Amino acid sequence: MTARERRRKAIKRLQQLRIWMIIAYAMIVIIALFSVSMFTAQKNATAMKSKVSEMTSSLNSQLKLNLESYLSRMESIATLAFSIEDVYTYDATTSELEEYDKLNLEKSISEELFKLCLMENFVDYGIVYRDNSKLGKVSNGTLELFGNDMFIDLQAMISRDRTHDGWFAGYKNNYERVYYIKQIHENALLVMSFYTTELEEVFDNPETMHDMTIRLTDRNYKIIYSSENDELGHPLPDGISQAAQSSTSGAVLDEENLTTVNTCGSNWSIVCSIPTEIIMKEEAQTRKSTSIATAIAAFVAALAGTAFSMMLSDPFKMIALSLDEDDEKGRNKL
Repeated sequence: MTARERRRKAIKRLQQLRIWMIIAYAMIVIIALFSVSMFTAQKNATAMKSKVSEMTSSLNSQLKLNLESYLSRMESIATLAFSIEDVYTYDATTSELEEYDKLNLEKSISEELFKLCLMENFVDYGIVYRDNSKLGKVSNGTLELFGNDMFIDLQAMISRDRTHDGWFAGYKNNYERVYYIKQIHENALLVMSFYTTELEEVFDNPETMHDMTIRLTDRNYKIIYSSENDELGHPLPDGISQAAQSSTSGAVLDEENLTTVNTCGSNWSIVCSIPTEIIMKEEAQTRKSTSIATAIAAFVAALAGTAFSMMLSDPFKMIALSLDEDDEKGRNKL
């Protein structure tokens, strides 16, 4: 083999080596960039989940405070009835008053109760006695709903032994109203109710969390209030119900929803949920942008590697060509 052939063979090997160097360099750059981008995307996803979980948990806690404050205010208004002596001393079932005096006294009590009723948008604000007689404002809807068992069924709604009162919703699967019952004496109950739509002022959803659904449920996880339409009285959706029952206070993130739960004093639960795909939408866009940037960076790195390898191999080519020319000149002289 001549020197010229050996040089050409060496140049060919150099060119092959250059190709493999370019391929190896491009693969290393792609793998490195891909690994970094995936690690960054994973970190972003974890941070995003944590941030949204904290935000929804914080909002849920605030909603719990709002609800408890609202119900406490309603209870305070109900308690104002006890500032009227006749309210807690009069018993329609055992009264020995003359009919005329009885009618005047009951009229006076009813007028005072109606004045208190005007303080809020109450549906009911009155007194129900054991014989189902009533004073104040007791709506026809409530009378029809409870019927002849009104006193007994209302009394069964009292859930707090210390204060002899309680909140209730969903009687006979009717979730249009929320009832507050307080024992006046053994034969009388104070009845107060309002439409569940009034709870909109309690569960005001901030614009930054407009994709979140807010629900208030009873102890059986049936919906008393929902920021979504047509859910009143329905059970919680399956996935959200499982999350709510598994955590009475906290956040649960699964493939479908991020769910936060807080239990109130009436054994009601505030359940806030956001679809996981919405939470991860921004993260998915970030991941896509990172992938595109990685591909561009890898392409640029491959071009740079090609240029660098050519710069390394060009001097060897020039030397080989120079030697070829010298050989050619030597042969011509001969």
